[in-house]
Formats: sequence, C-alpha cells, structure tokens
Amino acid sequence: MAKRRIFIADDEPEVLSLLKDFLVANNFDVMICKESKNVVRLIRSFKPHLILLDLLMPDLGGFEVCEILNHDSYTCGIPIIVISGLSDPKDVKKAYKLGIVNYLVKPLSLESMLKKINQAIANKEKAF
Repeated sequence: MAKRRIFIADDEPEVLSLLKDFLVANNFDVMICKESKNVVRLIRSFKPHLILLDLLMPDLGGFEVCEILNHDSYTCGIPIIVISGLSDPKDVKKAYKLGIVNYLVKPLSLESMLKKINQAIANKEKAF
C-alpha cells in the first residue's frame, strides 16, 4: 500500500518538526508549510490525503485557509484537522462550520492525533 500523504500548515518551526518526525516515523509522507500564503498552491501539488492546519498564522489565518480550500474544486474534499492553541468554543464551532473533520487543541497528544488522522482518512476512503 502506498504511503498516505499529510500536509501540515503551522507557523511554529518546533511544532512542524515534531509533527513531521512523528508522522514520518508512522509511515506517512509529509509536506510542511509555515507560510499560509503558500498553502493552497502546495496542497494542489502535493495532493495530500489529509491536512493538519493551525488557525493562528500570519498573512492568512486558518479560518480563511479553510474557506479557500472548501471553495476550490480540487481541494474541497480533503479532510482538515485543526491543530490550534485556540480553545474557545466559538472558534471550535466556527471551524466545524467550515467543514473540518476534527479539532485538536495544543498541546496535543500525538497518539490521539494519529488515531484521528487514521480515522479521518478511513472515513474519506469509505465515502468513495
């Protein structure tokens, strides 16, 4: 079976490094992006099975990225899991309204994140 591809967008280098290393060790291909203005272009070229998206990024915030991805015919079907320091119920609700499949608050459990990633990819594959 081919490796699943995960795209991670976060402006914190330490978070990117930690998540990438963990996911690569768990047999995923990973592309990272710390500049939100490049997210859509990179996602289109990488063709990920799932996106991990931080909400608090300079230039273009995660909410705006979700809207762009959901309105793009090529990227609209890719599951998005938010990883954010925002824990306010209003932010969580807003993210779910934008079509995300899960919302994880930093600091997060890597094992729990892995379960949610595998679940989201399996659900996406069942739909097709």
